[in-house]
Amino acid sequence: MTVFVPLKAGSSPPPTPSFLVSSETPNLHLRKAIKAILKAKRLVVVCGAGISVSAGIPDFRSESGLFQTLKRDNPKEALSSGRDLFDASVFNNEHTTSMFCQMIAQLSELSQAASPTPFHQVLRSLDDRGRLLRVYTQNIDAIELKSGLSFGVPEFDKRRARPKSKPKSTGPPIADQLAISTGAPSSRDGSSTTPGSRYMSPAVEVPRCIPLHGTLQTLHCQTCMHTFPLENYVPSLTLGTPPTCPECTQMEETRQLIGKRARGVGKLRPSVVLYNELHKDGEGVGEVARRDLVGCSKGKGRSGVDTLLVVGTSLKVPGTKRMVREFSKAVRARGHTASRDSTAASTGLATPAPSPGKGPATSTGDSPFKSIYLNFDFPGPTREWEGVFDVWLQGDAQSFAELLEEEIVKEAAEKEAALERKRKREEDATHLEGSEEAGLPKKKTAKRENQSSEKLTKRKPKALPSVRPRKSKSKHQEDMDTSVPSAPKITHGNSKLTIRIPPLKGRYIPEVCITTPVPRGLKAAQFPCTPPATHVKHRLLSHSDYPPSDTTEIGFDESDLSELSGDEVAGELPRTAIRTAQYGLRASRG
Repeated sequence: MTVFVPLKAGSSPPPTPSFLVSSETPNLHLRKAIKAILKAKRLVVVCGAGISVSAGIPDFRSESGLFQTLKRDNPKEALSSGRDLFDASVFNNEHTTSMFCQMIAQLSELSQAASPTPFHQVLRSLDDRGRLLRVYTQNIDAIELKSGLSFGVPEFDKRRARPKSKPKSTGPPIADQLAISTGAPSSRDGSSTTPGSRYMSPAVEVPRCIPLHGTLQTLHCQTCMHTFPLENYVPSLTLGTPPTCPECTQMEETRQLIGKRARGVGKLRPSVVLYNELHKDGEGVGEVARRDLVGCSKGKGRSGVDTLLVVGTSLKVPGTKRMVREFSKAVRARGHTASRDSTAASTGLATPAPSPGKGPATSTGDSPFKSIYLNFDFPGPTREWEGVFDVWLQGDAQSFAELLEEEIVKEAAEKEAALERKRKREEDATHLEGSEEAGLPKKKTAKRENQSSEKLTKRKPKALPSVRPRKSKSKHQEDMDTSVPSAPKITHGNSKLTIRIPPLKGRYIPEVCITTPVPRGLKAAQFPCTPPATHVKHRLLSHSDYPPSDTTEIGFDESDLSELSGDEVAGELPRTAIRTAQYGLRASRG
């Protein structure tokens, strides 16, 4: 089925064709069509005279078109239609040839004075965005060239260099020649030789716009086929006289000088394609269409067309009709394949292909539009176009072009805003990194000091009443305190007995191992290192073993002191206190 979407609100769908389905939400479907064009990666546009009417170029088949105008302006000629002047038979007699030349001169003047329409401008915008693969135009005014699109038909060289024997060469071997050739820059739609060919052919630059029916830009000789600019011969055409070919004239003069027989001088004719004649560049047009249809080895169209837009044409010309049908078949097939692949990727299950005749009707509402027709009237006969277009946008091409251009500008502004936000985030991140690098030494030092103090400072137990030693220290103990000024010292408080021990500062103190268990007043959780059951090793610490630093406080339970004898307390540091200090020292390592 084909969805009917009027650009003008309130328009009712025509009674035919029967496969048209009127849209219940035309604005939604219109935005869907615009989105399909903007999201296309390889868009092909086939356009007709409808896109140039607003530029002052008449169309052909409307009531005010060129065919009807020529018939009214030449009543004595008994023309059945102006179409008779676009038939190859106009060159059969001088009168119709003269009328044809005068008509071409008028059209050339109109084309020279015409300016690109909004639709021509939007084609250029799509090309600048990299969305446009090709424009096939049936118009002969060449306004696409004024809008900035490359224009013309390329010449493809079908010949391949295939020597029968190995060539004698003093240059690099064939493999190196291929590598050198491949390193040369290629065009966006360039072509290369098929695998197995010995030499690389030069890449062919394919213009963005291909004229299907020729152009008013040039004249060509019917004898020697040389081409000349038409604007240089407008006065002769206005008089109804076909110009003579300068190339043939020069060749004839040369032949007369050397005494050869005359061959005749050809006449120049406009390089437009008439009814009942072949396109002189038909092979080039066919090769470009084939590449755009199936894809090529490199360039933008390597995967083939993915979206089709047909605008401003009634599709009466058989060649254009066949081209549109082939492009539509390709894009719709690729659209169903992409839809099945995305569904399978999201669900993990294979999706069966739609049945013939039911696929478009059941998937049009969900799948994006791939084949779009934009014109006031639907092409006829209508039965030939069933299943060709996903949507028919009924209305003026210029109105649709303005809507499309607004969306392009809006999208460009959103992208610019997104880039600006990204740029700002990157600048902020760079500034933050610079600030962190500038303050890094101080922060690291402070963090290291905090970690060191956390390791060396132990949690203090519940406060206990102070205990005074019963006997004074002996003379030997006083000598020890004097000889070791930096050794641990005992201080008395109101509620606890404290031993002050210098911090390690990255150095180990002499290890003291004891064989007795941990005193019951000390919790095992405070001392993660359990002493081994070995013999006792003990030595005094010299002053150099303790670098100057802050002290660390370690407390112990007073209940352990109650078990001590008077001699232990009076004569030396209590053994329980020593054990407590030893456990604290061992726990303070690292």
